[in-house]
Amino acid sequence: MIRQLNDSGLSRRNMLRATAGAVAAAMLGRPAGLLAEAPAAGSARPHAEFQKRLVGPIYSNPCPFTVDLSVDDAAQKKGVERAIRAGIPIYVTTAGNTKYATLNYEEVKQVNRVMVEAVDHRAVAITSTGDWELDQATDFAKFSKSIHADALQVLIPVKLREAEQESAAVEFFERVGEAAQLPIVLHGKFTDSLLGKLVALDCVAAMKEDHTLEDYVRQQIDHGGRVTIFGGGGENRFYIGWPYGATSYYSTYSTFAPDIAMKVWRTIQSGDIRAAAAMTAKYDYPYIRQFTHGKWHATLELFGIGTRQVRPPHKVLDDAQMAELATFFENQGVKPESYRHS
Repeated sequence: MIRQLNDSGLSRRNMLRATAGAVAAAMLGRPAGLLAEAPAAGSARPHAEFQKRLVGPIYSNPCPFTVDLSVDDAAQKKGVERAIRAGIPIYVTTAGNTKYATLNYEEVKQVNRVMVEAVDHRAVAITSTGDWELDQATDFAKFSKSIHADALQVLIPVKLREAEQESAAVEFFERVGEAAQLPIVLHGKFTDSLLGKLVALDCVAAMKEDHTLEDYVRQQIDHGGRVTIFGGGGENRFYIGWPYGATSYYSTYSTFAPDIAMKVWRTIQSGDIRAAAAMTAKYDYPYIRQFTHGKWHATLELFGIGTRQVRPPHKVLDDAQMAELATFFENQGVKPESYRHS
């Protein structure tokens, strides 16, 4: 076979290059990755209808605060409503972005309930646990079911992340899944061995990837045919997972300028990945590159959603820093004042 290829003037290397080029051309002409369309044999998707809805940019709930540092329900509703009108399809809380470490348990429930009610079945609403013991996690799972969340994202507790805790970790997710009676979204850092066991659970439908890009690609290739894996962090991570079947991703601009987030997504859907990536490089990437929670909440104030206030240990931006932030958006061609009454 090799002799025949050499005789025809097509080396093995050239053949591989030609094949890769054909695959790349095919991918650029379609809005979804290749592996998402062809799950491996025996890897039936456990929550297919829910998983079909996990497509597009994700609104990650920042948990706005009032000037007296109370949880700001009105601001949260305003941010969700603006994103709904723009067409953002998925809404999530998460222990990090929603700043669970600064909230008490009743406030965590409040933020999740308000988000689910604000979404009001017009999009996907996913609640989430924190770094909790089993009793608290199962209590919150039942709460999530009672408020009609579409799914529950479950963070693996720190104490269960060591290899010797693998069996206990599997039992933890089983028990929380039983309590929730909802599709479960995995969250955290998992060994390959543990992840293989967790994605086999009937309750598990998806995963928020939360580690290195190399892990993201490997996990998408290994498990994307069964569970839906979406990228945390910035939009730029999606372009790494997309060729391997990723269909959704966190988009920070969805929380204050959702029209920009949707413009990126519609360009992705058109198949013009280079143009979409150029928009990500202009908007989301430079913002994420200098991200702080204080800056995020200051952005909410600039764009007319809430106040710049944020609980310690996060730092509130002063007026000079607010002016610098406004200049940042002006240099992007974005006018925050145009959003303030929307």
